[in-house]
Amino acid sequence: MPFTELLVAGILLGGLYALMACGLNLVFGVMKIINFAHGDLMAVGALTTVSLVAGLKFPYFVALVAVPLICAAIGLAMQWLVIRRISDAPMIMSLLATFALSTIVVNLAILIWGGAPRGLPTVLSGSFSMLGQDIPLSRLVSFAVAMAATLGVWWFLQSTRMGKAIRSVSQAPELAVISGISIEKVRYVTFALGAAMAGLAGVLLAPTFASDPQLGARFGIKAFAVIIIGGMGSYPGAMLAALFMGVLEVFAGYAYGQVLGSATVFLAMLVVLVVRPRGLFGIGTRA
Repeated sequence: MPFTELLVAGILLGGLYALMACGLNLVFGVMKIINFAHGDLMAVGALTTVSLVAGLKFPYFVALVAVPLICAAIGLAMQWLVIRRISDAPMIMSLLATFALSTIVVNLAILIWGGAPRGLPTVLSGSFSMLGQDIPLSRLVSFAVAMAATLGVWWFLQSTRMGKAIRSVSQAPELAVISGISIEKVRYVTFALGAAMAGLAGVLLAPTFASDPQLGARFGIKAFAVIIIGGMGSYPGAMLAALFMGVLEVFAGYAYGQVLGSATVFLAMLVVLVVRPRGLFGIGTRA
């Protein structure tokens, strides 16, 4: 397999990792909560997409809009029922709570969809020629939408009033309160936005990967690796690290096999933890 083909495949994969990791990092940056259920929301998004498109015969673009909204609603419910009650508790409380939420979501998904893999092989089929390579249309569309959404959220954080409020709460919550910003409102918006990004990642994964209730565990753990490498709380760090990790995984997988290719991601994470614990771009609290 030529270098260009591997590079393109890695960048396309990294785009999906970026969408997942940036949603996870956004929640951590504002709320200092590591959401173990983030990947499971992605799995719910993928399975809901399969049900809408293959089961109910809705067009795929309907799922692109509806599923992130559904996942955002689930995220709001999680925030209202559980997360808001432990937001100011020690971090171990949020770890335990979101791990419990993850287990509940996975088991509910198994009850609803069963444990068998489901997919959408006929959606976005075909290929597109670019740089002398035939790129699967599903992966190209997934990358384009994922990067557009990731950059769109970055623009939202930088340019809108609510985005600036989110950044203020992330960087200096005490000053944000003095300025009249409602931390509770910001937390709701942040958690819903992170859940919507996870749901959108699920929609984009559905045409390419077989979806099952355990899908979130496989991709979610890589999102954790990405934000550790990029820097916990650093949104641009997560974007850059995701693209790097996608390329690294594809090249390592080609050289050593898929299993060792995935292991290389976590080897890189361990190296960063030892050499630079805050991550390559992390400064501690930036959103």
